[in-house]
Amino acid sequence: MKGLATNSRSRRGTICLISLMTTAFFGFFRSGRAQQPTKRADSALQSLHHIGEIVSKAVLNKDTATLLQYDRADLRDEDQVSLKDTKSDLYCFLFDSRCISGKGRSVLDKLSSSRQLGIKAVDSGKSSDGVRYGLLLFYDKSAISDRLLLSRKFLCEHSIDKIASWTFKMVDGKWVPVTPLFDNETDTLCSPD
Repeated sequence: MKGLATNSRSRRGTICLISLMTTAFFGFFRSGRAQQPTKRADSALQSLHHIGEIVSKAVLNKDTATLLQYDRADLRDEDQVSLKDTKSDLYCFLFDSRCISGKGRSVLDKLSSSRQLGIKAVDSGKSSDGVRYGLLLFYDKSAISDRLLLSRKFLCEHSIDKIASWTFKMVDGKWVPVTPLFDNETDTLCSPD
């Protein structure tokens, strides 16, 4: 996104988001493997995985209306405008690698080039105030093993070209996004220890 709106939007959540996501996401790695979910946790992770199925199809179909339904409420209006501009940073990030400045591939390219699209819902644990976090990872199952998904280094190195992610939290029994669409404008997978 360009201009003043992008700068204020980036600044308002970057510091808190990095701190929050470092705690929540990397709690997943502390034991070296995913937490063994209880029956209730399985249900919650299945619900998050279902969201992953819906939004991945929306990206593949360039269905912006569906994506906006899962967007953060405070960003929805601004993102709706951005998605109408095929040269906006958000549109390029989601759908068109050709207009991404610097390195990286669009979410669409990552998903559509996967021979076997994998969607992994990761339980990122709870914050100190009891809020539960989850992470959706989108990747090529034929090329990336579950073992590699446990490597912070691998996730950081390949989030720009092979892996898409999106961070959620549980609010009143429902998953809501913590970050912008598909972790746009964040470095969730590369947060410091």
